Amino acid sequence: MRADVTGTSSSRARGACVFDRRRARGRATSTSRASVRAQDGAGDDAPPRAPGIQQRGSAERLTNVQGARAFRLGVFADAQYGDKADEERADEKGRVKYFRRGASRLAECYEAFAEHREELSGIINLGDLFDGYNEDDKSTWPVLRTPMSAELVEKNRRDLSVMSEIQKSAPSKVHHCIGNHDCSVPRVELLEALGVRDGLSYYSTRLPRRWRLIILDTTDVNPRYMPSARDSEEYRFGMEFVSSKGRHEIAPWGGGIGPTQMQWLRDELESAKANGERVIVASHNALHVRAAREKMSAWNADEVSALFEEYCATVKICLAGHDHPGDYYMSKNGVHYVTLEAMLEANTTSYAYLTVYDHVAELQGVGIATSRRMRVSPHGVFTGIATFGADTIADIAGTGSPTRIESTELSLVEWINKYGRDKN
Repeated sequence: MRADVTGTSSSRARGACVFDRRRARGRATSTSRASVRAQDGAGDDAPPRAPGIQQRGSAERLTNVQGARAFRLGVFADAQYGDKADEERADEKGRVKYFRRGASRLAECYEAFAEHREELSGIINLGDLFDGYNEDDKSTWPVLRTPMSAELVEKNRRDLSVMSEIQKSAPSKVHHCIGNHDCSVPRVELLEALGVRDGLSYYSTRLPRRWRLIILDTTDVNPRYMPSARDSEEYRFGMEFVSSKGRHEIAPWGGGIGPTQMQWLRDELESAKANGERVIVASHNALHVRAAREKMSAWNADEVSALFEEYCATVKICLAGHDHPGDYYMSKNGVHYVTLEAMLEANTTSYAYLTVYDHVAELQGVGIATSRRMRVSPHGVFTGIATFGADTIADIAGTGSPTRIESTELSLVEWINKYGRDKN
């Protein structure tokens, strides 16, 4: 009995000691904080400190939210591999095609993308994966495909197989645009070698955060690339289009968007608009005449870009290859047309990361690829604010501000978008 009493008393004593030590630490901490305020010249009347990052109204918290990316894509154009010697352009000294380096450069590109595989939502190949061979008679107009010798057919298949083998190392889904050089083999054979889903040369796919990617085929209406589809609407459209133009107007290695694909594209944009989605378009040829040099954009780029201007609140970025030096144009309605520099002619390499945020998209170029920063939300549309507890303009009016503010039940965001938007 005595032992029990003694034990209980000891426990209480120990508990009291622990409690006293905690209170002592609390007093010491309070004293320490007071000392810091005194050293800073701040007393009890000092203004409150800025809110912590996790507190409502923190500017740092707002900055962090704005900086969160929606998704990231890997992008490259015109690897154009061929088992042939380097070739300097006769008409442009200093521009060299490094055909054999295309395979190793693409492999290195995929290795770099693999380091960010957890961040990537996909990879876009903007076309001309391999160079190819043909025996077309370019003295005729329109230029049509001439049957190839068995030797050239085998060379094309061999070079394509080199690049299709490298596709197996891609760290994310690759979305392939068909380029004019890719048409050195039949379209069906090309799509099968690249593992393109359902053998479709144009399609759309969803991206995170209400974005959509549309892959287009700008070889669609060039009769040169459709030797087995002479009964199709696209072939007839292409023949009529080419026959109505001269060599001085369009290039035989170009192409455009045919009637069937154009209607499909319009339907896609209408669907994206109805769903509140924003769109990235990818194609081999540029889809605006000012986004590439003369004759290097799609044959009917004016028609396509006019459609994009009609849906400018939906279409934000158009990516293309084909014109090897690269280019850029922003339309009056804020649609960005980017032509990426070719991997083929780079003295080192050329590829990029497209990182998309809520308001901007950043193209981060590697090698000779140009980096760009592009706005993807309308100017003057306000989407958020650090309110410091005020939910309406009326709340702010009651804080003692000398500014006269008319009372309203609109939220801050609604009020700013209604009365404070940019007018131009």
